[in-house]
Amino acid sequence: MWFLRFKQTVCFLLLAWFASIIIQLLGRAFLLFIFAHEQIANVAKQDIANLFLMGLKYDIRVASIAFGTLLLFSLFIAFSQKLFAFWLKYLVIFSTVLVLIISTVTLVNISYFKTYGRHIDVFIFGLIDDDTIAILQTIWQDYPVITGAVLLLIVYLIFFYFNKRWLSFVLRKVTKKVSVWFEIPTLFIVLLITFIGSRGSLDTFPLRKSDAQVSSNNTINMFVPNGLMALSWAYSDYKIESRSTPISPKINKRALLNFFGNEKDNSVDIFVEKTLPNNIVEQKHPNVVLAVMESMGTHLFKFDNKDRDLLGALRPHLQQDFVFWNFISEGDGTLDSLSRFFVRSPISKITQSSAQFSTFKSNMFQPFLDNGYKIVFITAGNGAWRNLNQFLPHLGVTEFVEQATLKNMYPDAKIGTWGVPDEYMFKYALQRLEKAEKDNEHVMIMMLSITNHPPYKIPDSSIYQDYILSDQEKMPLKNFGSEQDVITMLNTFRYSNDQLGQFITNVKNSNASSHTIISFTGDHNLRGLNYSDPRDTALSHAVPFYLYVPNEYGKTSFYDKNRVGSHKDILPTLYQLSLSETNYYRTGCDLLKQDLEMTWCNVGYNPNVYINSEGAYIVQSKEFRPWADRATFDLKLDKPIVLSNEQLHEKTRWNSFTDLLYWQIIEQINHTD
Repeated sequence: MWFLRFKQTVCFLLLAWFASIIIQLLGRAFLLFIFAHEQIANVAKQDIANLFLMGLKYDIRVASIAFGTLLLFSLFIAFSQKLFAFWLKYLVIFSTVLVLIISTVTLVNISYFKTYGRHIDVFIFGLIDDDTIAILQTIWQDYPVITGAVLLLIVYLIFFYFNKRWLSFVLRKVTKKVSVWFEIPTLFIVLLITFIGSRGSLDTFPLRKSDAQVSSNNTINMFVPNGLMALSWAYSDYKIESRSTPISPKINKRALLNFFGNEKDNSVDIFVEKTLPNNIVEQKHPNVVLAVMESMGTHLFKFDNKDRDLLGALRPHLQQDFVFWNFISEGDGTLDSLSRFFVRSPISKITQSSAQFSTFKSNMFQPFLDNGYKIVFITAGNGAWRNLNQFLPHLGVTEFVEQATLKNMYPDAKIGTWGVPDEYMFKYALQRLEKAEKDNEHVMIMMLSITNHPPYKIPDSSIYQDYILSDQEKMPLKNFGSEQDVITMLNTFRYSNDQLGQFITNVKNSNASSHTIISFTGDHNLRGLNYSDPRDTALSHAVPFYLYVPNEYGKTSFYDKNRVGSHKDILPTLYQLSLSETNYYRTGCDLLKQDLEMTWCNVGYNPNVYINSEGAYIVQSKEFRPWADRATFDLKLDKPIVLSNEQLHEKTRWNSFTDLLYWQIIEQINHTD
């Protein structure tokens, strides 16, 4: 008897489930044909199809979560006939209320797009955080609140009426009992379908924010999520909000004093510097390329040898050009490092907070924009990841290219877990440089690779290498799984290196070779490597920094391969190479300058470890360890030693750098225009 009651519940809830999907679908169609009718003719039919197909998956997910919850609750109540009869009265109300909520949020999403030109995002919580009364007054004046409320009330009453009639119909018609051998499999199938619908996907991950990227047209992408999914993402972003985390004035003052050694104005203008005059640059600005390579840690380069090629086409460039190996990443995650590059933010999720549209003096692209550069950002991954497709155009990126664009341009590209293979990103970058050459323009191209990321897999077109590892070599790699898993990971590393090397070769062989500066670094070290030995602390954060500088632009450069640095030093170096008498935001060192300025130079900074020519200071253990072999400088550390007065001074300075970075980014956010 319990199964009959459960079956009746399933049939009853199907109406509300279906109605909620139709409501969300109509909301999406309304947005498309009212706010993008002029763009439809210029959008590929496949993109429109993908819009509604992916949107339907989001709608099914919302409906399945909402009414699947009621279904599960009903399953337990179905064992009692008395409770079930009582529950049915409230089930009509609850299912109707859920349809009303979905309808309301759909209308709110439409109104939000009308106002802001995007789906619901973190700024909707300004109703709570900002001047609530003023915002409510604005809503009252600018929107048909009463009309909307009346419309929703009518929807509620109509659906409530039909819902009651539908329940009566189901109870009259669904009365057939079945055997227990049919009940259990059917129950399992219904719950499995509900579970799959609630995930929205059969893939490794449930349907996520990044899946909403279905077109190179960002307006089309804005229509993919329904109101409730967008509200859910907005709430997640709101929880990681950074605006309300000020650094106390006492800490501000101490950080400024400790780092600079004297009193400084309490303004971020202290970081503003100007590049030196450069006649060559003034005659012709070079193109500038910066590739941020996924998990390109220095440690894995050490596994390369004459019998195990992990470099591919990258090898000759590492031998010919400038490479800094005594170098560490500033962040320990992709977004952590990127946010520090983009706006010098130690708050890694600033791209998703309400601070995302602040005016940043530390904007890495601004010095290039001031010199007429076109800014191109290319990622082999999903552009919606961490809200980059919204954040970067705000910073001045004029061309934002991601997996959907690359897939449209190169149909043979297969989208995997994280995006398309790196080769298509490099292929596009080369074509963009050729276009710049043809159009007589100068571009700054920043790239973000994704292939060297778990789950490790190389494209079918790439040759798989069967590497042989000694037992000693296997030890730091044991966390990657079986021996075959380790070999696959090494193949993925080689693939990314090889594609990067081919790109550099192609640029050097092109007409743009004499006026294109190429650089790359790793976003962070490869995760999963075993670093239980504190002597490996510096190595655990190590990434390379590579530079190809055409002869004409490198005449005044001084290269010392033993110089120590970190991500903080990349942009100051690129600015000095490519810009003349241009203001930039300085929190690092020009690594190619002959006489280093000790305020910023000869130190590689990471919040967990600072390295210099003598060794490394480990923040957690509060100990200083010298290099085990300063002659080879292989980043292996020795036993801890007692610090000298000079070393204590440097430790104090760079300990304060973390607070200094927090202070300056929050200062920019709180004083934005």
